[in-house]
Amino acid sequence: MKRFVALVAVLFAACASMVPSANDAEPAIRAKDAEFSAAARAGNVDGMMATYADDAVLMAPNYPAFRGRDAIRQFWTGFVGAGQVDAAVEADSVMQSGDLATELGHYRLKIVPKGGGAPIEDNGKYILVWRKSGGQWRAVADIFNSDRPLPR
Repeated sequence: MKRFVALVAVLFAACASMVPSANDAEPAIRAKDAEFSAAARAGNVDGMMATYADDAVLMAPNYPAFRGRDAIRQFWTGFVGAGQVDAAVEADSVMQSGDLATELGHYRLKIVPKGGGAPIEDNGKYILVWRKSGGQWRAVADIFNSDRPLPR
């Protein structure tokens, strides 16, 4: 009988370890999106960088991939340096599997150039792949592109 109880306890422990982790990605990622948007509007590159893992890759349109935090920081520094940024990113869906999540979303952007001139406006879509490490969700892959046609 003791063996049976021990066997049941082992089986229960094994099954319990197979229960999926809490679905915590979506609220955390939506909060990160809001923080990223606020940081972009404030010209706060450090705040924008809080989104990214050390080994992240950013794939912006018409550029080679930016690999790692230093390269990504360089891209966003140039971006906010162009003028006053009004940006918003919003998740359309977040799909989680364990410590990985994929976010599909859309963005809206307006930059008023520092030197004057007409504002630059854009809207488009993006995909972010997130990884949870040390209790924090960080983006490991970020790609976005415009919904607007190329100028002729």
